[in-house]
Amino acid sequence: MSYFERVNKISNILFCVFGLFFILTIIFFSTSSFSEILRYNFTNDLRGAMITVISFMISLFSLVLGITLKCLVKDSDETIQLIATRIK
Repeated sequence: MSYFERVNKISNILFCVFGLFFILTIIFFSTSSFSEILRYNFTNDLRGAMITVISFMISLFSLVLGITLKCLVKDSDETIQLIATRIK
């Protein structure tokens, strides 16, 4: 994986970002009145609900991107090893 080490590091960073924003989503969900929006479709604190949704979307996006980059690193490593064995 020496050829795609940067991509692997970015993938690990994205997994950390996922964890951070997922924890923030849980914290924001518990402190906001998001459940009030779900029940009554009315809230006095729309900002808290929007921060909760945005944090959740960022966490999902970083998780999907991290998994995609891990698959890219794995696939490219296999391809490079296959090419190296064919050259020998």
